[in-house]
Amino acid sequence: MNGLKLTLRKLWKSKLFTGLNILGLAIGISACWMVFRIVNYEFSFDKSHPEKEQIYKVYMQYIDKEGTHDFDGIPMPLFRYIKDNFPEVDLTVPLFKRSVEQIISSSAHDHAPAFIVQDHIFATSPDYFTMVPYVWLAGNATHAFTRVNEVVLTESRAKLYFPTLNIQDVVGKALKYDTTTYTITGVVQDLSKPSSFVGKEFLSMPHQDPNIDNWDFHFSNNQLFIKLRRDTDAAPMLQALAKKMDEIRSVSYKHKDEREFFALAPLSSLHFNAAIQNHVDKKILHGLVGIGGFFLLFACINYVNLSSPQVPYRAKEIGIRKTLGEQPSHITLNFLLETFLVSVLAWILSWPLTRMLAMALQDYIPADINLYADDLAVTGFIGAQLLFITLISSLYPAFLINRLQVADVIKIKGAGKLSLGSLSLRKILIVLQFVIAQVFVIATFVVGLQLKHMLSSHVGFEKEAVLNMRVPNRGFEKATADPFLLKQALQRYSDISHVSLGHRPMEPSYWGNYIFKHGDAKENGFGIQMKYADPDYLDLFHINLLAGRKPTLADSTTGILLNESAIQLLGFKTPEEAISKQVELMEQTWKIIGVMENFNSRNLRNQINPISLVTTNKRGPLTTFNIKLNGDVKQWNTALENIEKEWKKIYPYAAFRFEFYDQEIKNLYQTDFRLAKIINLSTVVTLLLGCLGLIGLVTLTAYQRTKEIGIRKVLGSSVLGIVGLLSRDYIKLIGLAILIACPIAWWSAD
Repeated sequence: MNGLKLTLRKLWKSKLFTGLNILGLAIGISACWMVFRIVNYEFSFDKSHPEKEQIYKVYMQYIDKEGTHDFDGIPMPLFRYIKDNFPEVDLTVPLFKRSVEQIISSSAHDHAPAFIVQDHIFATSPDYFTMVPYVWLAGNATHAFTRVNEVVLTESRAKLYFPTLNIQDVVGKALKYDTTTYTITGVVQDLSKPSSFVGKEFLSMPHQDPNIDNWDFHFSNNQLFIKLRRDTDAAPMLQALAKKMDEIRSVSYKHKDEREFFALAPLSSLHFNAAIQNHVDKKILHGLVGIGGFFLLFACINYVNLSSPQVPYRAKEIGIRKTLGEQPSHITLNFLLETFLVSVLAWILSWPLTRMLAMALQDYIPADINLYADDLAVTGFIGAQLLFITLISSLYPAFLINRLQVADVIKIKGAGKLSLGSLSLRKILIVLQFVIAQVFVIATFVVGLQLKHMLSSHVGFEKEAVLNMRVPNRGFEKATADPFLLKQALQRYSDISHVSLGHRPMEPSYWGNYIFKHGDAKENGFGIQMKYADPDYLDLFHINLLAGRKPTLADSTTGILLNESAIQLLGFKTPEEAISKQVELMEQTWKIIGVMENFNSRNLRNQINPISLVTTNKRGPLTTFNIKLNGDVKQWNTALENIEKEWKKIYPYAAFRFEFYDQEIKNLYQTDFRLAKIINLSTVVTLLLGCLGLIGLVTLTAYQRTKEIGIRKVLGSSVLGIVGLLSRDYIKLIGLAILIACPIAWWSAD
């Protein structure tokens, strides 16, 4: 107890340095804690799932002359085929994702609450509840999906739709998904551990679907999991499935140099499998671990740099204690206790800092990370973190303390120095700190330039002052009116330049098919991205024509526009040569009526794709209203009011929602913005830690040279000259750090 009181007294006596040490360690602990939460969450996926070694996800592989390509999706009939023909498969579980735009929680009256665009809704079979270990709160797996149009909810969704009912009373209630009513037959508890099974609402399998027997329709929303019996070799089954695909493949898609196979991804490593959609890159997590480790090491270096210069001022105390017979091990333990107390105080301060950091990163960390508790891992991490800080931060100062001899107490020399050759270890640590800080600063600058380039570069079309609105649903939104009626109504306003229906030029999803020159062998063809639009599309987006003419509605079944990339792959040397030539697409012959200039259809990280543009007046392919406002920003509010007025006239039951297209394009780079945000925060943290250390060191230097400073001031030295004197050595070290950091940052950016 006396030792604890003495330690607290020492810390209080050096309030400035104690405060700097606590703040520096707290910042490092906060950053490291955030990294731990993210990494622990990601690496926890599927680890607690029973029999995970026997469960696999089925996905497709395409092999052509360019190599092997993965596709995380299956044809719908694969589920029944595996279930009926392979007894070595213990469970066959389909997960067909359903896109639902509106859910009404009761069909009893017209004013029931409606929920717009809920996600994680899947159609599945009863075997799903055998494969996934849910706890049933109401109903049971035996009676789930015994009739058509039944649904099982997770507890969170049941409380969302029926907040005033007990869970048991939810069973038997109805939910209307768009135009179809489902009866709730069970409620299961949400999974308590991170899992690749992300479903929240489970619909019974449809008995009628246009693609239920279509082996040629491969859709990423169609997923399939299987559970193999123990000690089963999956190779014979995969070979049989490949043979089946060869047999049933339609003639128009049977290319000599292309084949389709199925592959299995183990559940135990599914979260990090690059072939699976929404997978997580382990390299990013390892990079986060490195950043978190840097922060903690950075804070520890600060502690060492601030603690070791204070050793001379404790020389008398240490010398007296040694003279009275105190053992070096006991002195070391006291110093470890002092560091441990500082670490604990820093850990306490880190909690509000962590909350502030979490708020700054709330859009960049997993949304459901707070739903899963891992008390054992958290406790172990906190203990290991405090132990690491205590040991690493104490080693060098404790070594200096034990080097002190009683004779040195009288001379007070050499106590704060330990050399590696001719360099002070403390100077090496300062340089190391600022090398790390400068690398982050340069990385921030480089990533910022990249984002600026992505957002400001010309992508082959005009995106400014364009807003998009989804074409409403015929069913639940009662939008039976022809979309061209709204287009005609909007074209009458002077504050609107153009209106066009069709796919947007750049968006994350796209339609595709296989194209080849008429008369050529099919194996000479290639995949092409398809876009549908009305005749005003090129004018609205200012897409240049290199040859040919603009499309008309008369071309909807015979004429097609291709971009430069497509005609080059087809073998045409110039755009003019391609005009009036014929190509085969979607089992139909088309005449090339125009060649468009290349434009980016995904984002600037992807190469230019071959693209086709077909005009149509059919509602199905025309998914979006594209509206170009005039150049006068002052008129935009009036334009939006006019658009909303006409929308409500024609589609009174559909919600009026729009997005500016340049903002939508910005959303395509969310991964880059997240990286930039993390790097920016990392830069701020490293610079803050480095500056805290420098403040402490400069203050200590000024204290050590008080007499010298006084003499210089008496002799006429200015304040600026004294500041330069005190900072000269540190400026040299920072300059050296910049010289070292520049090639490291250049190599990393490359």
